[in-house]
Amino acid sequence: MPDETESGASLLARREYARAVPLLKRDLDKYQNNPRIRLQYADALAGAGEADEAIAQYEHTAKYYEDNGLTVQAIAVAKKAEKLRGQSAAPAPQEATAGKSDPLFTRPVPKSPLFEVLSEAERNALVREMELESHDEGSVIISEGQPGASMYIIASGEVKVFTNGAGGSTLYLARLGEGDFFGEVSMLTGKPRTATITASQRTDLLRLDKDKLDNALATYPGIRKVLNDFYQRRAEHTVEAMIESLKRK
Repeated sequence: MPDETESGASLLARREYARAVPLLKRDLDKYQNNPRIRLQYADALAGAGEADEAIAQYEHTAKYYEDNGLTVQAIAVAKKAEKLRGQSAAPAPQEATAGKSDPLFTRPVPKSPLFEVLSEAERNALVREMELESHDEGSVIISEGQPGASMYIIASGEVKVFTNGAGGSTLYLARLGEGDFFGEVSMLTGKPRTATITASQRTDLLRLDKDKLDNALATYPGIRKVLNDFYQRRAEHTVEAMIESLKRK
């Protein structure tokens, strides 16, 4: 029986999945409309090897996020279900595929900072090329000065941004949270990374590699203009702009 002094979330963080499942199930029964608890429950089920139920919970959560306009989160959770289904070799039920998975890619584009300016076909092409990547607290995601061929969108969690200062010091720049993205400049221009970014808590990212972007661009070349225009519109808020501002002080 689970220790009542422990929480399902803390057990999940320690990867004690089997012990986390009943506690998170109890929390979910109390707060059935809380997508974070449902997602934690799904993660625990997946870790405990209960793939079918985990997939069902992931799809339920993805649908909730999509219905509420949280596009990035919906995509990330749908990809968790997709990955788990592939690992377990469990075929997608026909009714579930028609009613739950497909709408993420076939419904009109919902409002979202990155995706609202893409056509439906462009969005679908881009999303299908993205990979889900998870990082524990303290994990280094990208390092300053290294080549970079990927951009990242934060689906859940938070990251810290640092740059090298005078005399080998490290300067803290900012925290980025859900919906923010980074790494697009290196991916689009080939320039080295201008900052080091670490996970300040458990963080899920949607990663788009340059070669995968090129796959989408081969069919939809207009995506590059959308990304460039989007970058220009938010240029004053990018990591690079923070660094330039810091240098001028």
